[in-house]
Amino acid sequence: MLEFYTRNVTFKSDFFGNYLRYMKYQLLNESYEKTLIERLLEIRQITSDADAFFEPTLNHTWINPFKIEGMDKAVSHVVNSLKKKEKIMIFGDYDVDWITASYCLYKFFRYFLQYSNVSIMYPNRQKDGYWLRNYHLDEMKSKWVQLVITVDNWITSIDEAKYAKEIWIDLLITDHHQPLNELPDAVAVLNQNCSPDYSFKWLAWVGVAFKLIVAILSKCSNLANERKNQIFNYFLPIVAIWTVADVVPLLWENRFIVKRWLELMNRHPDGLPKCLQGFLSYLNIKSQIDTYHIWFVIWPRINAWWRIQSPYDSLNVFLHDGDDQIEFLQKMDAINQERKKLQEEWLKIAEKLIDVNSPILIAESEDFHEWVIWIIAGRLTEKYNKPSIVFKPDKEKSTASASLRGPDYFSIIDMLKDNSDILERFWWHKWAWWLTVKLENLDKLNKKLQSYCKRVIKESDLEKVLFVDTKILPQERTNWNFKFLEKFEPFGECNEEPLFLFENLQIQKVEKVWKNGTAHMKLYAHRWNQLLHLLFRWKGSQSDLISDEISVIWKIRRDTFNWGYFVDWCAIIENWKIIDI
Repeated sequence: MLEFYTRNVTFKSDFFGNYLRYMKYQLLNESYEKTLIERLLEIRQITSDADAFFEPTLNHTWINPFKIEGMDKAVSHVVNSLKKKEKIMIFGDYDVDWITASYCLYKFFRYFLQYSNVSIMYPNRQKDGYWLRNYHLDEMKSKWVQLVITVDNWITSIDEAKYAKEIWIDLLITDHHQPLNELPDAVAVLNQNCSPDYSFKWLAWVGVAFKLIVAILSKCSNLANERKNQIFNYFLPIVAIWTVADVVPLLWENRFIVKRWLELMNRHPDGLPKCLQGFLSYLNIKSQIDTYHIWFVIWPRINAWWRIQSPYDSLNVFLHDGDDQIEFLQKMDAINQERKKLQEEWLKIAEKLIDVNSPILIAESEDFHEWVIWIIAGRLTEKYNKPSIVFKPDKEKSTASASLRGPDYFSIIDMLKDNSDILERFWWHKWAWWLTVKLENLDKLNKKLQSYCKRVIKESDLEKVLFVDTKILPQERTNWNFKFLEKFEPFGECNEEPLFLFENLQIQKVEKVWKNGTAHMKLYAHRWNQLLHLLFRWKGSQSDLISDEISVIWKIRRDTFNWGYFVDWCAIIENWKIIDI
């Protein structure tokens, strides 16, 4: 007999209150003549060489950095700059991968190559936005900078690249975003999307930085191969963390990097960079670290700093270790708490401002923080399954900035292109979009967006669909299968943790357990001569809402305390629909 435990479950509207949301679910694979593992591989489009997916190796997945267009020129120019002792400036923005990628390059030059004439520069969040401006180049020129290496930006900065050339600054652009029809005029533009010979197109920017580091290393004849391997392994954990945070597909090179790092970290944590050892020790994570911890524990803390204060503070977490790091870690936690508090306050304000019956959710307030509005927009879209836009007006500039988010069925970029005639500018990064509009055009824009969404969105779009991998058959509910599921880790983009459907469980008994029967609810379910135990944590007072027969959607997790497996996430099905979630 196997025991299963659930931590989160949903029942009927009065189980969670008055708010009731229905969601459809769709099975991704119903080919039950195939094994459970075969069905899951098919969903992930792993139709051949499954061993390479489960156990990726460096030899099988790693692509030569020099296959990135312009890498030869980039490395040659950097090596010459080092020989001439030129001033090098690493220019980044202030998101997670920008900070860590700039750290990787800086650490590589300063520590491993012992080259001191290198600095890092970030733009001012409020004044500059995301982009490097001509006045940044003027400031660098005044500091005798001769080579600028950009971090995750400038692939569309045609005019700024021309200006850099005019004032005799060499520009090396590294990016992983889609380019325009014209590329900037630079020493080199390193981007896998501009490289026909580079077959893997989904590197995070920190992955591009890593490729540049490895390419430069290959030209360092003064370093022994053993030392080069040490440098490679030193940066691997930093690259892995921000590959997950950058939400790029965890396949091939990315999967190797993340899987290799997780194995090294959980088995040999003493081999991590000291700054990362201190960071993880401060977080006091008791269980084995996986991609969940990156997404929900590590990433938010690093990102909180640039949203509220300065990205240089985030950088200091990595530039220090030991007792010197504690001060920055404590500040980081305090700022993250402030970020969460402000985020919740602004979300409540936004909820009062929107019209939930409108085809697009619009909120506008001068009190919003410009670099948290994209989170608010995301939360609104997630809850209501509608496109959302959150404005922060600036009367001094006579403009309003906005962040937009959209559900899967809706194209934000098509909507912006359709209304580009009244926008000052719009741009996007990953899954978020931004725009700037003159205040005098704000009302007109809102009406046009409402009209566009009313025309494009169908009623059927508004009902969310949860994609469930497959139904799990009674004979497939074995410890061998559940243990093999662990081989699909690490989970992330394009390889999400599997969701399973188990149908028609007959509820034989309901018990209230712990704290005098008020804390948890334990269900005894039966199906095809198999007994199933489900523990719903902190739902003891809701036992009267359970039906005699239920179907559930769930995930499988290892139970490290009882040496078995449990259901960590659960939704109950009624009439082919999910009841809330």
